[in-house]
Amino acid sequence: MATGGTRVGTASWTDPEFLRAGWYPPEVKGDAAARLRYYAERFPMVEVNASFYALPRVRTVEAWRERTPDAFRFHVKAHQIVSGHPCDPARLPPPLRELPATLDARGRIRRPSRELRDAVIDSLLEAASALGPKLGAILVQLPPFVTSGDEQRRELGRILARLRPARAAVEFRHRSWVSEGERARAVELLAENDAAWVCVDAPRTEAVSAMPPIVECTSDALAYVRLHGRNAAMWTKGRTVAERYDHVYTDEELREWIEPTLDLAERAQEVAVVFNNNARDYALQSAKRFRELLGQGANWQFGGG
Repeated sequence: MATGGTRVGTASWTDPEFLRAGWYPPEVKGDAAARLRYYAERFPMVEVNASFYALPRVRTVEAWRERTPDAFRFHVKAHQIVSGHPCDPARLPPPLRELPATLDARGRIRRPSRELRDAVIDSLLEAASALGPKLGAILVQLPPFVTSGDEQRRELGRILARLRPARAAVEFRHRSWVSEGERARAVELLAENDAAWVCVDAPRTEAVSAMPPIVECTSDALAYVRLHGRNAAMWTKGRTVAERYDHVYTDEELREWIEPTLDLAERAQEVAVVFNNNARDYALQSAKRFRELLGQGANWQFGGG
């Protein structure tokens, strides 16, 4: 199998579930720098989840770069203002809190002004650029209430253009984006912006937020797969992320993604496979096993560091 350009990892290396599960040994558990080094010795890539909630500081990102091997890859999740999720203004740096926005009944930013969204994008790019060649993509994970439509496509296209020169990956979370006719429009939009379509593994349920396992490659540079687990019972009822993604993949379920991953590896220079079933250490277990099924073994070798 030719999988040299395929990097497998997890959504976050700092998830509290990983600590509670005891994946990090005692001598590493309490040391943030040591935890990242420990993770990066075992996986060649990670998603940065914290950037969804708070804009990272440049010096923090520089530390991530310095603590990882040369060929390690970070995919940075776009801040919730960028993707359109409700946001507590207190999560923004003070200067950005003054920019126009429409608030909901709970005082959260529900509709950011273009000025605010662009300022957040610019701040995110400034920090993420400190990763240098270790920056993979900015992951724009749309909220499940954002449906497909002309206005939504226009704004998404504008966001993708603003994110340049960084590469972007887009995860749709409402089935309207893959309905008849709409899927082709979404593919065209991403391809025009050289953005990666995020292929999703989710519970096999009819919930509109559970995307079907559609495989698309819209960028020659990057293909992207995110596996959320298959806990159908808790997908819409779970109160926490750990409840919704409480699932350990079986070998049979993982093998369903071997052929699509190999196909994507033939069509894109690099493939990111991210396990987001972050209950206990399930994502880490699943990512390790998927790498074994790909024939990548226990260690990864992409060059120095």
